[in-house]
Amino acid sequence: MEKKEIRNAMIKNLNTITIENREQKSKQIIDRLINTDFWKSADIIATTIPMEHEINTKYLITACWDAKKTVVVPKCNHKTKEMQFYKINSFNDLEKGYFGLQEPIEMKCEKISKEEIDLVIVPGVAFTYNGERLGYGGGYYDRFLVGYNNYLAALAYDVQMIENIPIEKHDIKIPFIYTETKSIQVI
Repeated sequence: MEKKEIRNAMIKNLNTITIENREQKSKQIIDRLINTDFWKSADIIATTIPMEHEINTKYLITACWDAKKTVVVPKCNHKTKEMQFYKINSFNDLEKGYFGLQEPIEMKCEKISKEEIDLVIVPGVAFTYNGERLGYGGGYYDRFLVGYNNYLAALAYDVQMIENIPIEKHDIKIPFIYTETKSIQVI
């Protein structure tokens, strides 16, 4: 299957997960991540604000704040296809942006450079057990992660783990993937 076909089928699949199921699984997935040594040692953590069908990263964000960690979230420039991360101190630091996605309010938030981020939680539509990732098709993370040398991880529902994804030269592999039932480490 082509990337677009996999992406469309997976998003359709994800939209069938009930809200209750999504919340329960999100908590299980995030519990796996926050029990890792690299999460515990990270001071600045990059994540996304979830779309309806995605893992509820608000649980992760709250856990970070409770542990006195800095949380940074992306703001995308759709003209340049670049992404910058901004520190948020509360969910009130967000506004509706492109496609209705929650993004940091630039005037309220401090920009944080890629080099300062200890852990990036990379979103995706589907993943393989070899760390291959299928994103949403914009290439923002693949471009942002070039030259990034700290920890990368992904959060996924079990259903998002598939056997094969067509990959391209620029695709970045994810070394750690956490689902509601598995902790996957790609060597």
